[in-house]
Amino acid sequence: MAEHLSEEEQLESFKRWLKENGLSTVIVLVLAVGGYFGWDLWKGHRQAQAEASAILYQQMMEAAFVKPGELLDIAHREQVTVLAEQLKDDYSGSQYARYAAMLLAKLDVENNDLEAALDELQWAEDGADEGLSLIIKLRQARLEAARGNLDQAIDMLAGVEAKTMASAYAEAIGDFQQMKGDKQAAYKAYKEALQSLVLNDNQTRTIIELKLNHVAPVAEAAETAVEQQKEEDAS
Repeated sequence: MAEHLSEEEQLESFKRWLKENGLSTVIVLVLAVGGYFGWDLWKGHRQAQAEASAILYQQMMEAAFVKPGELLDIAHREQVTVLAEQLKDDYSGSQYARYAAMLLAKLDVENNDLEAALDELQWAEDGADEGLSLIIKLRQARLEAARGNLDQAIDMLAGVEAKTMASAYAEAIGDFQQMKGDKQAAYKAYKEALQSLVLNDNQTRTIIELKLNHVAPVAEAAETAVEQQKEEDAS
């Protein structure tokens, strides 16, 4: 048995094995064993990172909680900012960090700093998955509209494959068109928003219908005038 061999005998046995199998086999074994433990350590590190970022995120959201219609006081705003910046700095690749940037953008909007809000949203969008990217792009467009860049806001959303957010995108375009004074284009966008509404969301449907009805008389009158003009040209 191997355990009964002397140290010299074990050494000679290892030398013979090494000579027969070659140094490459030893290297492969070392790398395999090292790789296994390296992977295990890496997984442990990732798990620890995920848990730490989740705790920070929870603390941030608790500090950011306010009742509907209220704003954060100065102390809580500072606390939220510190936690959000820590998430961005220490866990920049995590989804929590992107949520933190989006929350900072919201605070910037409340502070009427739209430029800073856009910067935060751009940071959040970099590397975001498709679903989150669609949400961010919609918020960016609304901020550009708030800055008076209506055509840019429309261009940001037009032609985008928004999937489950198609209704929200069309509604936003309708809002921008109405802000431009183009009620006919707004009417068309609101109709598209209603047709694209996937969820059984009665509140959203009611809001879009109210917007549609607001622009409908002007839009329908314009459509009637166009049809009459076509008939006159044809006669």
